[in-house]
Amino acid sequence: MHPYLSDNKLRKEEKLLNKGQFDVVFEKGRSAGNKRIVMHWLANELGHPRLGLVVSTRFGNAVQRNRFKRRVREIFRTHKNEIGARDVVVLPSKRPESRESTYEELADSFLKLLTRIEG
Repeated sequence: MHPYLSDNKLRKEEKLLNKGQFDVVFEKGRSAGNKRIVMHWLANELGHPRLGLVVSTRFGNAVQRNRFKRRVREIFRTHKNEIGARDVVVLPSKRPESRESTYEELADSFLKLLTRIEG
C-alpha cells in the first residue's frame, strides 16, 4: 500500500497542479457524469490518486465555487483508498442541482461515479 493511502491527509503530490497534467486527463482519459458532477479519470503510474478541480465563474460567486471545491476535496480525501492509482478531474455539472447540493448529495454522486470507474 502506498504511504499516501494510509492517512487522511491531502498532500501537494495528490493534486493536479498544472495545465499539462489536466490536458492529459482530458485528452486520454474517460469521463462520466450525473446531475451534480462530471468526472474525468486516467490511470497513473504513481501508486496513488491525484485530484484536479475545474470550477468556472459561471458556476456562481466565489463563495459557491470555494464551497464546492472544499466539499469535493474532503470527499476525495476520505475516499482516496477506493479511487486507486488514477488522476481524477472533477467539474460541477451545468445543471442547477450541482450548485444547490449538500455535502451528502455530492458525496453520493462522487461515490456513484467511482463505481462506474471500477466497472
